[in-house]
Amino acid sequence: MVRKKTAKPVIGISCEVLKLKPYFSEFELACDYRYIRAIIRAGGIPLMLPINHNLEDLRKLLLLVDGLLIIGGADIPPSFYGERERHKVKPMYRGRTRFDMNLYKMAHRMRIPVFAICYGMQLLNVIYGGTLYQDIQKQIRSAKNHQSRRSPIHTVHLEEGSMLAKLLGRKDFPVHSQHHQAVKRLGRSLRAIGYSPDWIIEALEGPRNALAVQWHPERQERDTVQRKLFAQFVRMCKGKK
Repeated sequence: MVRKKTAKPVIGISCEVLKLKPYFSEFELACDYRYIRAIIRAGGIPLMLPINHNLEDLRKLLLLVDGLLIIGGADIPPSFYGERERHKVKPMYRGRTRFDMNLYKMAHRMRIPVFAICYGMQLLNVIYGGTLYQDIQKQIRSAKNHQSRRSPIHTVHLEEGSMLAKLLGRKDFPVHSQHHQAVKRLGRSLRAIGYSPDWIIEALEGPRNALAVQWHPERQERDTVQRKLFAQFVRMCKGKK
């Protein structure tokens, strides 16, 4: 398949699943517009990617894009990382998790840059064989409330010399971070390079052409540090052409 080249890179964006009836018998696909707006402002063209389990269709979809953004979502079912449900979990539609896994693996093979946010970062960890804390507050007694809607901002510390620290030119800065689960055992070839004050992992590096953060940079649209993240991702996608 051949498509016309454009000065702006096309960024494929995964979709969230909104349940309409019990057990996901009927659902809608959606995307918080803040992700889309962040890509537009960084110089990219957003393209939402619907769930499709046909691998040949998926390959053709990825031929249309220069980058892949895996957005946030609900909890990854523990069975995906070899555990039983031991704590209160708000499970993601399994079909989305399977689709996103195939999406990432194929994009990785095709050398398409990936930006994984929140659930997206957890997904990468699971893909590489890692595990998750099913419920941060139940499993880490010293942890702050990472689901707080009233005070979702905390600082993140990046390791000196890490790719993100070099990119952003800062090691400590405030982030908007809301999540129920977190990285527990690191996946193969992954390295934790960012932490919250209570030592929850907030950033990973390791996979080729990938950015992975636990916080939500799209929710800090006026923050220059977070805008740098999207700008760098779009530059990576331009380099793929």
